[in-house]
Order: sequence, then C-alpha cells, then structure tokens
Amino acid sequence: MSTFPNYPSAASPEQFAGGPPPAQVAVAEASAQQRVTVFFRLLLVIPHYFVLYFLGIAAGVVAFIGWWAALFTGWLPDFAVSYLTGYIQWYARVNAYVMLLTDVYPPFSLDDEPAYPVRIAIPARQHLNPLAVFFRIILAIPAFLLTTLVTYGGVTVVAFIAWLITLITGRLPISLHAAYTAIFRYTTRVNCYVYMLTPAYPGGLFGDPQGPVGDSPPLGYATPGGYDAPGGYGTPPGYGISGGYGTPAYGGPQAPAQPTDWRLVLSSGTRKLLGVFIGLGVVFLVLEFVVIGLVVSSNPVTTASAITTMNTANNTLNSDVNGWEATTKACTSLACATTGDSKAATFFADFATTLHNTSMPSGATAVANRLYSDATTAAQDLTQLSKATSATQYQSIVTSTGLEQTLNQFDTDDTALGNALDSSR
Repeated sequence: MSTFPNYPSAASPEQFAGGPPPAQVAVAEASAQQRVTVFFRLLLVIPHYFVLYFLGIAAGVVAFIGWWAALFTGWLPDFAVSYLTGYIQWYARVNAYVMLLTDVYPPFSLDDEPAYPVRIAIPARQHLNPLAVFFRIILAIPAFLLTTLVTYGGVTVVAFIAWLITLITGRLPISLHAAYTAIFRYTTRVNCYVYMLTPAYPGGLFGDPQGPVGDSPPLGYATPGGYDAPGGYGTPPGYGISGGYGTPAYGGPQAPAQPTDWRLVLSSGTRKLLGVFIGLGVVFLVLEFVVIGLVVSSNPVTTASAITTMNTANNTLNSDVNGWEATTKACTSLACATTGDSKAATFFADFATTLHNTSMPSGATAVANRLYSDATTAAQDLTQLSKATSATQYQSIVTSTGLEQTLNQFDTDDTALGNALDSSR
C-alpha cells in the first residue's frame, strides 16, 4: 500500500498546458465491502444528507456573496474558498460512499481527510474572468447536460444492478468502479467550476492520457498554509506527506486502501461503458420528456385554471338566465316567450361549449360530462320551445321534454362539479 498518492510529475507541466489546473480527484481501487453496509447504504447516509442540506443552504449564500466579489474583483474571497472547498470535500466523500466507490464511512468534516480513500484536491485561489463569472451558469449548461446524461444512464437503473452485484459478491466490479470514478470526478469538477473554485472548465470524463507519474505534488495546488501563495503553486495541506495516506484513521488498526495516482487512466472498455451510459441517458431523458408531454397534453389546464374558467362561465350563465326569467314573466304574448327561449337556448349552448373546451382534473371529469349533457339537453329543449306556434303546443313541449327536471338536474350537477374541483386542488 502506498503511503501517499503519486502526483503528476512537477517536470510535466503539459498536464495543464493551455489552461488553469482543474480540481483533482483520487479514489482507491475497488476493494471488498461489507454486505450489511451495502444493503443499508442509503439509510446510513441520511445523517450526512441532513447536515449537508443546511450546509448547502449556507454554501448557496456564501457562493452568492462570492459571486459578487468575483464579479467586481476577479477573486473569490478567502472565506468563500475555504468554506466552499470544505463543503465540496464533504459532499464528494458522501457521494463516493453512496456510489459504492468505498466502504469506509465518510467523516462528518469540512476538512481534508488524508486517511480517507477518496481525496479531493482543489487548486489554490486563482484569478477569475469577471465576464465568465457573470455568465457562469449559462457557460455551465453543456457540462450540466453531460452530467445529466451520464448520470441518467449510469446512476439510475445501472446503479441498482451495481448495488445488487456488490451485495451478492461483496465487491463492485472493476469496470463499474472505474466508470463511476470517472463520473464522480467529472461531477466534482462541475461543482468546483459552478462554485467558482477554479476557472478550469469541467473535463476529463473519459479519463487522462497515459504519462509519467512522479511523487511530486500536482501543479497549481494550495500551499500547506492555505490558499494565499502567490500564483497558487505548492503542496495542498496533508498532500505528499509520508504517513498522510497510511495513517490508520478509519476502520480500526488496518488503514483502508488508498489512492495510488491522481491521474485517471481508463481502459478502452471503460470509456465505451461511459459512452453506453451517455446513450442510455439520452434514451431516458427523451422518455422523460415524452411522459411529461403526454401528461401535459392530457391535462393542459390546471385545476386552478379550470375553477377560474367555470366560475366565469357560471357567472355569465346565471346573469343571462336571470334576465331571461325576468323577461319571460313579463311577457304577454307567445312571440315574446319564444324569443326569450331562443336566447336562453344560446346561453346554455355557450356554457356547454365552454365546459367541453375546459380540461378537467381526473376527479372532476365524470361530473363535468354529466353537466355537459344537462346543458346540451336544456339548449335543445329550449330550442323546441322557441318554435312553438301556439300556447297549447308550448305547454305540450314543456311537459314532453321534461325541461323543468333538466334544469333542476343541471343545478345539482353544477354544484357537484364545483365540489369536485375544490377537492382536486
């Protein structure tokens, strides 16, 4: 077991040629895991996620303050660098534990943990381009999209299969361990970029190129005293110190396996597996949009909108019907009554059309259909009445159509629809 990870050689500056250094991630090789901790993995991290929820709120506030400072000065304040670095280290260790990259329970700590099998090295404070700071979220959209795709493809259905395999065999397959390490490193770099801890755009999902490996620290990382070194070059706290990785701080007298290299060199098979993850992610994302589209198209109007529409339609109908009834009572001739009935038929027909064109929540669909039938029937009956040529015929139509019963049923179903919409809120 190595006492500390082998860093890229200080004589190999081409590693970061053409840009600032990215956040570095080192993960120990796949090792045996306890089946009981694998089985209860999601339950075991609940305390961490509870604490991280509040730490994340604080991180958002700190990042917001830091964003303004970086926008006007080009530098993220020291307090923001310190807190956000600690938050990302803690958050990353928990995510690595959930992804089965290690069986060692993560510490409740914002500090770097030299003995933990997962290490995060964040570059020393660097100058930030104010324009890139202003458009940070927009610039990060492609990285967010790639993260979404590879996560959908590799950390959903495949993750369950990986969990099941690890539960049965006691070990995460090497190919999946390497692929998950790549995903883990990339998402960590995305977080570091979004939180302005580095101007380096996220990359390296498919690993690093082969190259010589030495024992010197990675170029561009923090000094033992923190992030105040001019130019930001030196050794990060606890890095490259003999004994730092070999200290048995976790798991009893036998220290867990430690990372051996800050580079991530992936086999062609692992890179192809990551490509499969991205392809699956595209499929899952398209399916999600299809499902959302079907749901939206089947119910484009919300319950609140349906209530508003029907309230307006009811108010209009009530006003028109009250006017019709008043006019009919004042009529002294058949022509006056039939003219009013013709207008009333239009009132109910308009209401039926509005009801038909209003999408209803599932709980109100049945009663809405009944009310539509009532309104349509009332419109038809009133149209017949408007065509009566004598008082006798008029009374006969009223009796044969059951207009009074239809109007009473309309009132009952109208009240029922209002109750159904209220229940669907």
